Amino acid sequence: MQYKARAAKAAAVLLVGALLAATLCACGKMETKDADTYAAEVEALGYFDNAADALPQTIIHKLIVEHFEAPLPEGKTVKKAIFLGYDGFRADALENVADMEDSAIFYVAGQGGLYHTFSGGVAGESEQATSTAPSWMAMLTGGWAAYNGIDDNGQMKDPQAKTFLTKLAEAGHAVSFTTSWREHTALSYRPDILAAIEQGLPAEYTHQTDDEATFYQVLRYVAKPANAQKTAREDPDVIFFTFEHTDHAGHDTGFGNQNEAYVEAAKTADSWGYEIVKTIEARSTFDTEDWLIVISTDHGGTETSHGGQTPFERMTWLAANKPVEISDENKAFALTK
Repeated sequence: MQYKARAAKAAAVLLVGALLAATLCACGKMETKDADTYAAEVEALGYFDNAADALPQTIIHKLIVEHFEAPLPEGKTVKKAIFLGYDGFRADALENVADMEDSAIFYVAGQGGLYHTFSGGVAGESEQATSTAPSWMAMLTGGWAAYNGIDDNGQMKDPQAKTFLTKLAEAGHAVSFTTSWREHTALSYRPDILAAIEQGLPAEYTHQTDDEATFYQVLRYVAKPANAQKTAREDPDVIFFTFEHTDHAGHDTGFGNQNEAYVEAAKTADSWGYEIVKTIEARSTFDTEDWLIVISTDHGGTETSHGGQTPFERMTWLAANKPVEISDENKAFALTK
Protein backbone atom coordinates (compact mmCIF):
# COMPACT_ATOMS: atom_id res chain seq x y z
CA MET A 1 0.00 0.00 0.00
CA GLN A 2 2.83 2.38 0.90
CA TYR A 3 4.50 1.55 -2.39
CA LYS A 4 1.28 2.29 -4.31
CA ALA A 5 0.82 5.57 -2.42
CA ARG A 6 4.37 6.65 -3.16
CA ALA A 7 3.95 5.67 -6.81
CA ALA A 8 0.70 7.63 -7.07
CA LYS A 9 2.31 10.68 -5.44
CA ALA A 10 5.30 10.46 -7.80
CA ALA A 11 3.00 10.21 -10.78
CA ALA A 12 1.08 13.27 -9.62
CA VAL A 13 4.31 15.23 -9.22
CA LEU A 14 5.42 14.21 -12.71
CA LEU A 15 2.05 15.22 -14.14
CA VAL A 16 2.17 18.65 -12.49
CA GLY A 17 5.75 19.10 -13.69
CA ALA A 18 4.81 18.14 -17.22
CA LEU A 19 1.86 20.54 -17.24
CA LEU A 20 4.06 23.34 -15.90
CA ALA A 21 6.74 22.64 -18.50
CA ALA A 22 4.13 22.59 -21.24
CA THR A 23 2.73 25.89 -20.01
CA LEU A 24 6.17 27.52 -19.93
CA CYS A 25 6.99 26.07 -23.32
CA ALA A 26 3.73 27.36 -24.77
CA CYS A 27 4.49 30.83 -23.44
CA GLY A 28 7.76 30.81 -25.35
CA LYS A 29 5.92 29.85 -28.52
CA MET A 30 3.27 32.58 -28.50
CA GLU A 31 3.33 35.32 -31.14
CA THR A 32 4.24 38.53 -29.34
CA LYS A 33 3.89 41.03 -32.18
CA ASP A 34 0.85 42.69 -33.73
CA ALA A 35 -0.03 41.49 -37.23
CA ASP A 36 -1.40 44.94 -38.12
CA THR A 37 1.87 46.72 -37.38
CA TYR A 38 4.49 44.00 -37.98
CA ALA A 39 5.42 44.95 -41.57
CA ALA A 40 5.65 48.65 -40.75
CA GLU A 41 7.84 47.89 -37.73
CA VAL A 42 10.25 45.81 -39.82
CA GLU A 43 10.36 48.44 -42.58
CA ALA A 44 11.01 51.14 -39.95
CA LEU A 45 14.27 49.41 -39.05
CA GLY A 46 15.63 50.97 -42.22
CA TYR A 47 17.24 47.82 -43.64
CA PHE A 48 15.35 47.67 -46.93
CA ASP A 49 16.28 49.60 -50.05
CA ASN A 50 12.73 49.37 -51.40
CA ALA A 51 10.71 50.17 -48.24
CA ALA A 52 7.07 49.21 -48.88
CA ASP A 53 7.59 48.41 -52.60
CA ALA A 54 7.90 44.67 -52.00
CA LEU A 55 9.20 42.43 -54.76
CA PRO A 56 7.76 38.95 -55.33
CA GLN A 57 10.18 36.20 -54.33
CA THR A 58 9.85 34.93 -57.92
CA ILE A 59 12.24 37.74 -58.89
CA ILE A 60 15.22 35.61 -57.86
CA HIS A 61 14.76 33.36 -60.90
CA LYS A 62 14.87 36.45 -63.12
CA LEU A 63 17.96 37.88 -61.43
CA ILE A 64 19.99 34.71 -61.86
CA VAL A 65 18.94 33.98 -65.45
CA GLU A 66 19.58 37.58 -66.50
CA HIS A 67 22.97 37.52 -64.80
CA PHE A 68 24.07 34.73 -67.15
CA GLU A 69 22.51 36.40 -70.18
CA ALA A 70 24.29 39.71 -69.56
CA PRO A 71 27.68 40.44 -71.19
CA LEU A 72 30.77 39.79 -69.11
CA PRO A 73 32.20 42.93 -67.49
CA GLU A 74 35.65 44.00 -68.61
CA GLY A 75 38.34 41.76 -67.17
CA LYS A 76 35.93 38.92 -66.35
CA THR A 77 36.04 35.59 -68.17
CA VAL A 78 33.31 33.49 -66.56
CA LYS A 79 29.88 33.87 -64.92
CA LYS A 80 29.19 32.39 -61.49
CA ALA A 81 26.17 32.53 -59.15
CA ILE A 82 25.30 31.23 -55.71
CA PHE A 83 21.92 31.34 -53.98
CA LEU A 84 22.12 30.88 -50.20
CA GLY A 85 18.73 29.82 -48.84
CA TYR A 86 17.93 30.30 -45.14
CA ASP A 87 14.73 28.36 -44.46
CA GLY A 88 12.15 30.03 -42.19
CA PHE A 89 14.23 33.17 -41.51
CA ARG A 90 11.58 35.75 -40.52
CA ALA A 91 12.00 39.34 -41.63
CA ASP A 92 12.35 40.63 -38.06
CA ALA A 93 15.12 38.06 -37.50
CA LEU A 94 17.32 40.43 -39.50
CA GLU A 95 17.67 42.33 -36.22
CA ASN A 96 19.56 39.37 -34.79
CA VAL A 97 22.37 39.62 -37.35
CA ALA A 98 22.44 43.33 -38.24
CA ASP A 99 25.34 44.08 -35.88
CA MET A 100 27.30 40.86 -36.45
CA GLU A 101 30.71 41.33 -38.02
CA ASP A 102 30.26 37.99 -39.76
CA SER A 103 26.76 38.54 -41.16
CA ALA A 104 26.57 37.29 -44.73
CA ILE A 105 23.27 39.09 -45.26
CA PHE A 106 24.52 42.55 -44.37
CA TYR A 107 27.95 42.01 -45.91
CA VAL A 108 26.41 41.09 -49.26
CA ALA A 109 23.75 43.83 -48.96
CA GLY A 110 26.52 46.37 -48.47
CA GLN A 111 27.76 45.57 -51.97
CA GLY A 112 24.35 45.64 -53.63
CA GLY A 113 21.22 45.89 -51.51
CA LEU A 114 18.70 44.35 -49.11
CA TYR A 115 15.12 44.17 -50.35
CA HIS A 116 11.65 43.49 -48.98
CA THR A 117 10.10 40.52 -50.80
CA PHE A 118 6.99 38.43 -50.23
CA SER A 119 6.04 34.77 -50.14
CA GLY A 120 2.62 33.16 -50.57
CA GLY A 121 1.68 34.50 -54.00
CA VAL A 122 -0.22 37.66 -54.88
CA ALA A 123 -3.01 38.27 -52.38
CA GLY A 124 -6.43 37.60 -53.90
CA GLU A 125 -4.97 36.42 -57.21
CA SER A 126 -2.42 33.63 -56.90
CA GLU A 127 -2.27 32.79 -53.22
CA GLN A 128 -0.38 29.67 -52.18
CA ALA A 129 0.82 28.25 -48.89
CA THR A 130 3.76 30.02 -47.27
CA SER A 131 5.40 26.63 -46.93
CA THR A 132 8.79 25.30 -47.90
CA ALA A 133 8.14 23.55 -51.20
CA PRO A 134 5.94 26.20 -52.87
CA SER A 135 8.14 29.07 -51.71
CA TRP A 136 11.50 27.70 -52.90
CA MET A 137 9.75 26.50 -56.05
CA ALA A 138 8.52 30.04 -56.75
CA MET A 139 12.07 31.34 -56.49
CA LEU A 140 13.64 28.58 -58.56
CA THR A 141 11.03 28.52 -61.35
CA GLY A 142 10.11 32.22 -61.35
CA GLY A 143 6.36 31.57 -61.14
CA TRP A 144 3.65 30.82 -58.62
CA ALA A 145 1.69 27.58 -58.20
CA ALA A 146 -0.40 28.03 -61.36
CA TYR A 147 2.88 27.95 -63.28
CA ASN A 148 4.88 25.27 -61.47
CA GLY A 149 2.12 23.11 -59.94
CA ILE A 150 3.21 23.48 -56.30
CA ASP A 151 0.86 25.28 -53.91
CA ASP A 152 1.81 23.35 -50.76
CA ASN A 153 4.22 20.73 -49.48
CA GLY A 154 3.90 17.11 -50.58
CA GLN A 155 3.59 17.80 -54.31
CA MET A 156 5.69 17.19 -57.42
CA LYS A 157 6.48 20.08 -59.76
CA ASP A 158 5.23 20.42 -63.31
CA PRO A 159 8.13 19.17 -65.50
CA GLN A 160 7.44 21.96 -67.99
CA ALA A 161 8.18 24.68 -65.40
CA LYS A 162 11.96 24.74 -65.49
CA THR A 163 14.06 25.97 -62.61
CA PHE A 164 16.94 28.34 -63.31
CA LEU A 165 19.19 25.35 -62.53
CA THR A 166 17.71 23.29 -65.35
CA LYS A 167 17.70 26.21 -67.79
CA LEU A 168 21.35 26.99 -67.13
CA ALA A 169 22.37 23.32 -67.17
CA GLU A 170 20.74 23.03 -70.60
CA ALA A 171 22.89 25.98 -71.66
CA GLY A 172 26.01 24.06 -70.61
CA HIS A 173 26.62 25.47 -67.13
CA ALA A 174 27.43 23.05 -64.30
CA VAL A 175 24.83 23.47 -61.53
CA SER A 176 24.25 22.06 -58.05
CA PHE A 177 21.38 21.76 -55.56
CA THR A 178 22.30 20.83 -51.97
CA THR A 179 19.76 20.28 -49.20
CA SER A 180 19.08 18.25 -46.07
CA TRP A 181 15.27 18.37 -46.40
CA ARG A 182 14.40 15.04 -47.99
CA GLU A 183 11.22 16.20 -49.74
CA HIS A 184 13.20 18.41 -52.14
CA THR A 185 15.07 15.50 -53.70
CA ALA A 186 12.57 12.72 -53.01
CA LEU A 187 9.51 14.48 -54.39
CA SER A 188 9.38 18.16 -55.36
CA TYR A 189 12.32 18.23 -57.80
CA ARG A 190 12.21 14.57 -58.80
CA PRO A 191 11.21 15.42 -62.42
CA ASP A 192 14.24 17.70 -62.76
CA ILE A 193 16.60 15.13 -61.27
CA LEU A 194 15.36 12.37 -63.58
CA ALA A 195 15.50 14.67 -66.62
CA ALA A 196 19.07 15.70 -65.76
CA ILE A 197 20.10 12.05 -65.55
CA GLU A 198 18.31 11.02 -68.74
CA GLN A 199 19.62 14.00 -70.73
CA GLY A 200 23.12 13.91 -69.27
CA LEU A 201 22.90 17.47 -67.98
CA PRO A 202 25.73 18.84 -65.80
CA ALA A 203 23.44 19.03 -62.75
CA GLU A 204 24.14 17.55 -59.32
CA TYR A 205 21.40 17.14 -56.70
CA THR A 206 22.71 16.01 -53.31
CA HIS A 207 20.87 15.20 -50.11
CA GLN A 208 22.86 15.84 -46.93
CA THR A 209 22.27 14.55 -43.42
CA ASP A 210 22.04 17.99 -41.78
CA ASP A 211 23.01 21.66 -42.11
CA GLU A 212 26.61 21.01 -41.13
CA ALA A 213 27.01 18.48 -43.94
CA THR A 214 25.41 20.97 -46.34
CA PHE A 215 27.86 23.64 -45.18
CA TYR A 216 30.91 21.51 -45.86
CA GLN A 217 29.59 20.35 -49.22
CA VAL A 218 29.11 23.95 -50.36
CA LEU A 219 32.55 24.93 -49.04
CA ARG A 220 34.01 22.17 -51.19
CA TYR A 221 32.22 23.64 -54.20
CA VAL A 222 33.36 27.22 -53.71
CA ALA A 223 36.91 26.79 -52.39
CA LYS A 224 39.60 27.15 -55.04
CA PRO A 225 43.14 27.58 -53.72
CA ALA A 226 46.03 28.46 -56.02
CA ASN A 227 46.90 25.78 -58.57
CA ALA A 228 43.78 23.77 -57.70
CA GLN A 229 42.54 21.52 -60.48
CA LYS A 230 38.78 21.12 -60.25
CA THR A 231 36.28 19.56 -62.61
CA ALA A 232 33.07 21.38 -63.55
CA ARG A 233 31.17 19.11 -61.16
CA GLU A 234 33.54 20.06 -58.33
CA ASP A 235 33.40 23.77 -59.24
CA PRO A 236 29.84 24.44 -60.48
CA ASP A 237 28.86 27.71 -62.12
CA VAL A 238 25.52 27.85 -60.27
CA ILE A 239 25.03 26.78 -56.66
CA PHE A 240 21.79 26.61 -54.66
CA PHE A 241 21.52 25.26 -51.13
CA THR A 242 19.32 25.54 -48.04
CA PHE A 243 20.15 25.84 -44.35
CA GLU A 244 17.34 24.62 -42.08
CA HIS A 245 18.58 26.22 -38.81
CA THR A 246 15.82 28.81 -38.35
CA ASP A 247 12.98 26.64 -39.62
CA HIS A 248 13.85 23.84 -37.20
CA ALA A 249 14.16 26.30 -34.30
CA GLY A 250 10.89 27.97 -35.25
CA HIS A 251 8.96 24.71 -35.25
CA ASP A 252 10.60 23.63 -31.99
CA THR A 253 10.51 26.83 -29.91
CA GLY A 254 8.54 29.36 -31.95
CA PHE A 255 9.25 31.74 -34.81
CA GLY A 256 10.28 35.12 -33.47
CA ASN A 257 12.99 36.94 -31.59
CA GLN A 258 11.40 36.22 -28.20
CA ASN A 259 12.80 32.69 -28.47
CA GLU A 260 16.51 32.33 -27.73
CA ALA A 261 16.90 29.18 -29.83
CA TYR A 262 15.44 30.98 -32.85
CA VAL A 263 17.76 33.96 -32.37
CA GLU A 264 20.80 31.69 -32.12
CA ALA A 265 19.71 29.72 -35.19
CA ALA A 266 19.54 32.94 -37.22
CA LYS A 267 23.03 33.93 -36.09
CA THR A 268 24.50 30.52 -36.81
CA ALA A 269 23.01 30.26 -40.30
CA ASP A 270 24.21 33.72 -41.26
CA SER A 271 27.71 33.27 -39.86
CA TRP A 272 28.07 30.03 -41.81
CA GLY A 273 26.85 31.89 -44.88
CA TYR A 274 29.49 34.56 -44.27
CA GLU A 275 32.22 31.93 -44.26
CA ILE A 276 30.96 30.63 -47.59
CA VAL A 277 30.93 34.14 -49.10
CA LYS A 278 34.43 34.90 -47.85
CA THR A 279 35.65 31.56 -49.24
CA ILE A 280 34.31 32.64 -52.63
CA GLU A 281 36.21 35.92 -52.40
CA ALA A 282 39.39 34.01 -51.52
CA ARG A 283 39.24 31.90 -54.69
CA SER A 284 42.43 32.07 -56.72
CA THR A 285 40.31 32.83 -59.80
CA PHE A 286 37.92 35.30 -58.14
CA ASP A 287 39.29 38.41 -59.88
CA THR A 288 38.35 37.01 -63.30
CA GLU A 289 34.91 35.73 -62.24
CA ASP A 290 31.64 37.66 -62.37
CA TRP A 291 29.76 36.46 -59.26
CA LEU A 292 26.12 37.06 -58.40
CA ILE A 293 25.51 36.29 -54.72
CA VAL A 294 21.90 36.11 -53.50
CA ILE A 295 20.67 35.27 -50.00
CA SER A 296 16.99 34.87 -49.19
CA THR A 297 14.40 32.95 -47.21
CA ASP A 298 11.36 30.98 -48.28
CA HIS A 299 8.88 32.16 -45.63
CA GLY A 300 8.52 33.43 -42.11
CA GLY A 301 6.36 31.89 -39.41
CA THR A 302 4.18 32.55 -36.39
CA GLU A 303 4.05 30.63 -33.11
CA THR A 304 5.45 27.23 -34.21
CA SER A 305 4.15 26.98 -37.76
CA HIS A 306 3.75 28.63 -41.12
CA GLY A 307 1.73 28.19 -44.30
CA GLY A 308 -0.87 30.92 -43.83
CA GLN A 309 -1.19 34.45 -45.14
CA THR A 310 -0.27 36.49 -42.07
CA PRO A 311 2.44 39.14 -42.48
CA PHE A 312 4.67 37.10 -40.15
CA GLU A 313 4.62 34.33 -42.77
CA ARG A 314 4.41 36.34 -46.02
CA MET A 315 7.04 39.00 -45.38
CA THR A 316 10.44 37.89 -46.66
CA TRP A 317 13.66 39.52 -47.89
CA LEU A 318 16.58 39.10 -50.24
CA ALA A 319 20.15 40.36 -50.14
CA ALA A 320 22.23 40.61 -53.31
CA ASN A 321 25.74 41.78 -54.08
CA LYS A 322 24.39 43.64 -57.12
CA PRO A 323 21.60 46.26 -56.99
CA VAL A 324 18.09 45.15 -57.92
CA GLU A 325 15.94 47.57 -59.90
CA ILE A 326 12.63 48.40 -58.20
CA SER A 327 10.69 48.72 -61.45
CA ASP A 328 7.03 48.03 -62.19
CA GLU A 329 8.16 45.03 -64.23
CA ASN A 330 10.11 43.56 -61.35
CA LYS A 331 7.38 44.26 -58.78
CA ALA A 332 4.93 42.28 -60.89
CA PHE A 333 7.30 39.58 -62.16
CA ALA A 334 5.98 36.03 -62.33
CA LEU A 335 6.25 33.59 -65.21
CA THR A 336 2.97 32.15 -66.47
CA LYS A 337 1.96 29.38 -68.85
